[in-house]
Amino acid sequence: MKKWFIILGAALLLIVSTFNYVLSKGEFVIGSSSYLAMDAPIVKERLPFYLGYGLHWGGFGKPTLNNVTLIKHDGTELNEDDLQISVTSMIDEMGVTGVMNEESVIKEGYINEYLPVENYKVDDNFLLVFRVKLHDANYENNISNLMIEYKNFGFRQQKTLEFEGFFKELD
Repeated sequence: MKKWFIILGAALLLIVSTFNYVLSKGEFVIGSSSYLAMDAPIVKERLPFYLGYGLHWGGFGKPTLNNVTLIKHDGTELNEDDLQISVTSMIDEMGVTGVMNEESVIKEGYINEYLPVENYKVDDNFLLVFRVKLHDANYENNISNLMIEYKNFGFRQQKTLEFEGFFKELD
């Protein structure tokens, strides 16, 4: 009888390990990016703008997003109290947001169509949108990573992606 418990326990451990291995193979990939130049009029005037980033899920299952966090070069999370920049993340199921000012987003009615990131069920491709408001004219592009926290098959996971930030010097 004791032998059967050991065999059953080993089989169960093998099944759980295999399941965990398969789940950890899924990944998010940034497929398209949006940027603004630091000298763009909307940036200089410090007006809010929206930037869309196309992401792709490659893996088993359909994960549910819990949170998206931006990570600074020093390893700290960008939070709501940041004195230089404010960022809010949303999902654009229509897939229309590239680089837009807030006035256009409101006028076109897109603002009413954006969904919260929390509890969003991912279907292969989706458009992550950031509402960005610059507070400090001397802001340096100090964001280096995008951390996605999600659940897949009931297991909490997170993936960290390289992220170049919102601003780029355009040639």
